[in-house]
Amino acid sequence: MKPPIVLQQERDFGQKINVTVEFIIQNFKPLMLSLLYIAGPPALIGGFFMGAYQSNMITLQQRILKPESGDSALAGIYSMGSSMLLLALFLGAAGLAATLTVNAYLIEYEKGNRSITPETIWSRVKEYIGKGIGFSIVMVAFVVVATMFFIIPGIYVGIVLSLMYMVMMRENLGLEATFRRCFYLINDKWWSTFGLLIIMGIISGILGYVFQIPSMIITFSSILQIGDGINDFWTTVSGVIATVGSVLVRSLVLVAIGFQYYNLVERRDGSGILGAIDDIGKNDTPRIDRREEEF
Repeated sequence: MKPPIVLQQERDFGQKINVTVEFIIQNFKPLMLSLLYIAGPPALIGGFFMGAYQSNMITLQQRILKPESGDSALAGIYSMGSSMLLLALFLGAAGLAATLTVNAYLIEYEKGNRSITPETIWSRVKEYIGKGIGFSIVMVAFVVVATMFFIIPGIYVGIVLSLMYMVMMRENLGLEATFRRCFYLINDKWWSTFGLLIIMGIISGILGYVFQIPSMIITFSSILQIGDGINDFWTTVSGVIATVGSVLVRSLVLVAIGFQYYNLVERRDGSGILGAIDDIGKNDTPRIDRREEEF
């Protein structure tokens, strides 16, 4: 059995990518079960609205190519807009649930729990749902306002606040203190955080593409009118596969953010190495290999 992974440790750019993959492999079953248990339901509902959106989009395209009446086209636009709004709502809920789930899992793992169950994670996640929703609204507003100033400030703030949920849950801080803590931790390490999110985003995007294939096949087949067997049922099924799959794959990015948080905390506070020093002489003392981040 492989030794547990030390979370709070300084790591360079490549180490953070490697340890993210290693952590997911070692904890694949309990982590994925927790994500399905907590983030799965809103993702599943979002999948139904994804299917409805695709179906409405195909119907609208057919009405435009073969117009029957102006009212029918307008009705199609209204239905597509309603589906898109509900899709965005439930995808946002699934994204927040996935973020809280992964963070809760990391915190439980840090505490030494090696028998993590979805029930254990849910007991921690439910304490932060209301706080997470409130923080998310403020963060989105903050990023939107910053983006209005030539876009770049919005990107900068978005990367800084990627640490927000982990700070909120592990350090249990209020909104203002969380924002201050994020800016403090990421000082001089913005580019390494940005690069990590880009690389992990590309990897997760490539993996997530697999779950998009059924939806793409059905959409193009319907547009090209290939076969008569494709209907709303299969369109909905493909939407569910795409949304649930995207939530699971997103765990790569979320775990990477978690390791970047622990890396920055160790760089700033050094509490991990201090704890290791205190544990000298005790059994199962973790070995902490401190390396200067080079990226």
